[in-house]
Amino acid sequence: MGTYTADIDVRFRDIDAMGHVNNAVYATYIEQARTRYFRDVLDVDISRASTVLASISIDFRSPVELAD
Repeated sequence: MGTYTADIDVRFRDIDAMGHVNNAVYATYIEQARTRYFRDVLDVDISRASTVLASISIDFRSPVELAD
């Protein structure tokens, strides 16, 4: 399986006091990308699909900032 990439805009409200995207926001970004993947690759309307994200694990490599 190949790699799927989704461009997601960083919003001001996603930024914490340190100037980085808050760690909890990454799950929202992943959900946005998952929805787009279902639409773009699988041609499935995720709102009509019977899917559940039961577990998620995120390894943070570097901070994301507003300008990224």
